[in-house]
Amino acid sequence: MTLHWQPADLAMTTDSFDAAARVGRFHLAFNRHGDITRIGEQFVSYPFHFTRPFRLDSDIPELLTAYQQSSSGGLYRDDRLDNRLVVTAGAAAHVTTQAASVVHACHGMPARQTTRIEVEADGYLAYTPDPAILFPGAALDARIELRLDPDAVVLLHDAFAWHDPAAANGAFDRLCNDVTVYDRNGRLRLRDRFVVTGAQLGATFGTGRDWRVVSTSLLLGPAARLPSRDVLRDALALHDILVGISALPNDAGWCVRGIATSAVASRRAANAAFVASVQAAFDGRTPAPRRK
Repeated sequence: MTLHWQPADLAMTTDSFDAAARVGRFHLAFNRHGDITRIGEQFVSYPFHFTRPFRLDSDIPELLTAYQQSSSGGLYRDDRLDNRLVVTAGAAAHVTTQAASVVHACHGMPARQTTRIEVEADGYLAYTPDPAILFPGAALDARIELRLDPDAVVLLHDAFAWHDPAAANGAFDRLCNDVTVYDRNGRLRLRDRFVVTGAQLGATFGTGRDWRVVSTSLLLGPAARLPSRDVLRDALALHDILVGISALPNDAGWCVRGIATSAVASRRAANAAFVASVQAAFDGRTPAPRRK
């Protein structure tokens, strides 16, 4: 089914932008049908691309996997990208990307990406996009807003890396990252926000080991459906990455912060968190490897 966006939805992402700005939308809804999850409403516009969902887990038939793809070569100045993911009651989904996303030089006009997520009663969502790679001059404002039922489970993985293809010590301009989590009644449960520049990271990581990727994983939901701190610590005891695990306020779950030497090392940690999350939420069942 194709969703016809309403003007009110459109207004959330197109306020005060240049007429030449590129506006893209990626909206998927996941609905439970018997023992399996299916795609419900969907709307996908350039630069996003979506083919079909995949059933990768024979032991977890209710878990459906979707790859968000891009056909544009990255994010550019003044891009306005809007994601919306809805997991209805009892449905389970894993949404990831086909590869990392490059953020190009923005020349004072940041790219903006907004992700809105709703997960209803007994739903499960793992949202694990690959890192945003910030090129010299890149500027990205990323906002994620979640609304969760009390017994819903969400794994939200967010990561960024920085790279200068010219090897001229160029730095990205700025990254602003804002994550807000509400309950179904609109009450705030937690907010995580930071703003960082490439110069600041260069000063922080300029000596010692060559750290190149920063990541955050939020594991949200009731304690009975989340991995314990010990399980997460053992799963994330990996080479080339350092992590810290903290309890979130309001008994919301866990926050895992990490720094890694490469996107490969960061992906190993993201996969480990995903496996631990699925095992805790689905009675010890293990998901199949995701190919990229």
